[in-house]
Amino acid sequence: MKKRQLGNTDIKISEVGLGTWQMSGDVWGKKTEAEYCRGIEVAIEAGIDYFDTALEYGNGYCEQVVGKVLQRYPSVVISSKIPPQCDEWSPKPQDNIDDYFSPAWINKCCETTLRNLRRECIDILFLHTWNVAWGDRTEWYEAMVKLKEQGKIRAIGVSVGDRRASEANSHIEAGRIDVVMAVYNVLEQEPEYTLLPMAKKHQVGIIARCPFSSGALVSNWTSSHKFPEGDWRGLWTSHDWVAKQMEMVDHIKPIVKNTNLPMWTIGLKYILNNKTVTSVIPGSSSPEHIRDNASVTMLPDLSEEVLGHLQELWLDGKVHGTYNGGA
Repeated sequence: MKKRQLGNTDIKISEVGLGTWQMSGDVWGKKTEAEYCRGIEVAIEAGIDYFDTALEYGNGYCEQVVGKVLQRYPSVVISSKIPPQCDEWSPKPQDNIDDYFSPAWINKCCETTLRNLRRECIDILFLHTWNVAWGDRTEWYEAMVKLKEQGKIRAIGVSVGDRRASEANSHIEAGRIDVVMAVYNVLEQEPEYTLLPMAKKHQVGIIARCPFSSGALVSNWTSSHKFPEGDWRGLWTSHDWVAKQMEMVDHIKPIVKNTNLPMWTIGLKYILNNKTVTSVIPGSSSPEHIRDNASVTMLPDLSEEVLGHLQELWLDGKVHGTYNGGA
């Protein structure tokens, strides 16, 4: 597995990591803990050494599963994310947007995550889905710096929502963060023009999430597809979300067909073509899919012609991204 440097830090991680939201209970379809653990073991066997989780995934359950397996692999890199204090994970009156990531909250969440992961240090700690509307006071940053000085975290990051990648730029310019996690895929190419140039200029790492646009790029859905009961995509997205996704995927299919490569390969190679990206984190709990995703790093890069055709779709407005989740 090829590795890339995480911005200006001393951390190197595999080009393909593993997003673990699908290992947090039944929000992606129920599986057993043994199946989750096996998926993580398969990732290790395939050369993946970077795993992303979050305190909010299953209210800490996902972190506990990740920690249970990875305690035997101290050299792998783990990132986790602190939820905003107003989140459902810990309801709070929304009377002061500047307190969403208070120092006390950050410290509390960090300690909880350390226990869940069974570690003394978190390699990368993100604020989960940063929103510029929450204010730009820097108490959160000062709290994160203290955690770094105490040896409890190695790198500071923010995770930003879809179509909001550029909101991280103020933190990049101010030198506050080491890494940004953003939605970046063939259907959501905005970061290429707003976030990645700034990250490259300031040597900030980029973690690309949602490479398959929540499954749209790797599923044979129809416009009338219904998600199983409990699946977050059926609960959090609009009624016409699948139809919009499939309409955009239809524009991509002719390009993919000419390459003789599967759609998932094109999806991952497109992202990894941009060397500013440190790692892409497809989410999966399937051993077969995890192995396939890991193998893509050994394939040749996409041709300039294919890349150009995919980028033209974005510039022409034929693909434009919609709400994305974690795969």
